Amino acid sequence: MTRSTLLLFIAITTLVMTLSTPAALALTGAQIEEAAGAFDHEPTVAATHRAALQHLEMGAPDLDHWTRRARLSALLPQVQGQVAWLDQHDLQNRFRENIEADESGTYQRDYAQHYLYDDTRSRTLYSLRLSLDLSQLVYTPQEMVIQREVRARWKHRDDLLRTVTETYFARRRHQLHDMLLVPDSDEEALARHLEIQALTARLDALTGGWFSKQLQLAQGGKR
Repeated sequence: MTRSTLLLFIAITTLVMTLSTPAALALTGAQIEEAAGAFDHEPTVAATHRAALQHLEMGAPDLDHWTRRARLSALLPQVQGQVAWLDQHDLQNRFRENIEADESGTYQRDYAQHYLYDDTRSRTLYSLRLSLDLSQLVYTPQEMVIQREVRARWKHRDDLLRTVTETYFARRRHQLHDMLLVPDSDEEALARHLEIQALTARLDALTGGWFSKQLQLAQGGKR
């Protein structure tokens, strides 16, 4: 935030506090100048935006990059494989009987012979199929899905930035209120402190702990 912007913000905040607080005192130029630099050690709203986006991995979505990857995926063939097992079991019963004639012309019959054939065979069959759809190099139905996802991510990103901005300046407004106007009672002083802590905690949650770490580093640097 530039110094001129901060001075304007302080002036507007002071006007609002003056209108809403009958007992508010008029501020001098020196007090406004002091307030303008009182929070220079704290993270800026732009840095807080970047930290929140990084924490939630909400960088600007690249539609062209995602679409290009979806089209190039058509160069990878679709692979289909099958494996089959074939068990063949043949069981045969055979009977053989010999009839012969002797020298006197008498027929003689041999004992019947019984043959049992048990044939078991196992086979494994493999098949592999590769297919390509090169038409998706020009247009892929996934592009519609990607566009919807990009729009949803942009909306989520805008909502996140709006939440961070509102929380950041609500906290700054309470800080200025607490700095420039003396509380009427201990209860009011405690309520102000808790409100600032609540807004700080919310910014800390939105940035994954980054905001509090920056405040601690800033406090350490001021000592």
